Amino acid sequence: MHFSKKDIFAIPNILTYVRILLVPVFVIVYMRADSVSAHVWSIVIVAVSALTDIADGVIARKCNMITDLGKIIDPIADKAMQFAMLFCVVYKYHWIAVLLVIYGVKELVSLAFSGFLFTKGKHIKGAMWCGKICTVILYGVMLALIAFPNINSHVVTILIGFSAAFMLLAFFVYMTAYLQLYLEYRKEKREAKDLAETDDPQKKE
Repeated sequence: MHFSKKDIFAIPNILTYVRILLVPVFVIVYMRADSVSAHVWSIVIVAVSALTDIADGVIARKCNMITDLGKIIDPIADKAMQFAMLFCVVYKYHWIAVLLVIYGVKELVSLAFSGFLFTKGKHIKGAMWCGKICTVILYGVMLALIAFPNINSHVVTILIGFSAAFMLLAFFVYMTAYLQLYLEYRKEKREAKDLAETDDPQKKE
């Protein structure tokens, strides 16, 4: 895997750098928010992050600027902002800790499986539908809690449960996909071993 100077300064990757830089900005603004206007600025930061995410994807595909570097830092920027929102909002709504734990376990296990399979030449091609829906719902719930700091506790519980359900669904679907890839890898490994034994004259004797 090689990163050229052109890749580093590609427009989609520059937009991703901006998204990464917006993460600490969001944390600082939200944690210091003591008025409605301050919370509005938190929403603006998240909105800008989401828009740059959409923009870098469109530009990368339309202008043929998809790079190996972009494939690495794009999901990092996504996960960093999602974790930052969960981490910050948990101070206000303690039940968000449930989402934070589910999210952390989901991402760590997925990272372990995807990393292992990647070393074996296997990987999921693109984001799966459940992952996209889970992300949209998570952003929607977080923005609702950020925009309405005095939201009814029963509504908060419903929103958290709704988001948790889709996180668990996404986790299950991704784990199923990883298991299928692992089984494919094992099958290919067995077939390669059988072929090697068949072609080995000493084995035939």
